Amino acid sequence: MKFAHLIGAALFTLVLGVGGPPVKAQETMRVAIPLFPTAAFPVLVANDRGFFRREGLLVEPIRINSAPTTYQALISGDVHAAAGAPTGLLPSHAQGADVIALGSWDNLVPYVWVTRDKITDIRELRGKKVGVNRAGSKPWLIIHVLLQDAGLDPVKDLTLLQMGGGSQERVAALMRGGIDATLADALLEPIMKKRGFSILRGKPTPFMNAPIAVKRSYLINHRSTVKKFVKAFSDATRYVVENKEGTLRPLTQLLKSDDPEVIDFAYQYLHTNSEATLYPPEAAVNNLVRMSGYMDKKLGSIRADRVLDLSILDELGTRQN
Repeated sequence: MKFAHLIGAALFTLVLGVGGPPVKAQETMRVAIPLFPTAAFPVLVANDRGFFRREGLLVEPIRINSAPTTYQALISGDVHAAAGAPTGLLPSHAQGADVIALGSWDNLVPYVWVTRDKITDIRELRGKKVGVNRAGSKPWLIIHVLLQDAGLDPVKDLTLLQMGGGSQERVAALMRGGIDATLADALLEPIMKKRGFSILRGKPTPFMNAPIAVKRSYLINHRSTVKKFVKAFSDATRYVVENKEGTLRPLTQLLKSDDPEVIDFAYQYLHTNSEATLYPPEAAVNNLVRMSGYMDKKLGSIRADRVLDLSILDELGTRQN
């Protein structure tokens, strides 16, 4: 896949850099992020607040609407890194690709159930139409895991309707009445309530939701560049935790809303769940492996150390910063 073709498929490329004196960018990185990029939010903040520029990097975030397409772009070299696409990591490794994760700043299942009718238990979705993203995507995987853990057969007990796009597209289908329920990004919860939908939260579940992924060969050949990227990413994540006012502009742009209640809810969610050290908890990594086994049983037997390399974090000393 040629880079030009990828650009045509992506919605847009966002390059921001404000604040502080201009710094000449010596190196460019193309970074794949999700269509609705909550899981890559530090990338947006790092561009907006100049963290990448301070490291001598020009980072071009490219929105891609599915994990399989994201990893195809990563493996082909069309992008140099991917942020926030966990479900393609193990399948790509199993297919022989030399992809690894360098850390993760968000390590919980990031969704809430949004329904037209009020429910108090997932099992009440029996017989309903549930909107889901493409097969192999993060929402697709998590919906299957949650339904099966609740004792529902995703094929026999309800109707899963695949649709393109992200949370916002599934919510639009819910508003049209085309589906009865879906998973939506947790940041959208107050917006959904304002629109009259019901919300069902599950218990907080560890899950490596936001890995920074690269090819191992790229890490070997461009280690200093990757180290700069990870440092800026970690600094931006810490900035999110410590500086609400400075985070509001990219957050408002992400949500396309200036509603104070919506923005405050989203910031509190990010503030609470951000892990600035980028070290994912063991339970979050193990759950990604376990959940991937729902797609393909052999994925559940992959050792975490085969797809996780935290050496850059060790070198940066992010736990001490």
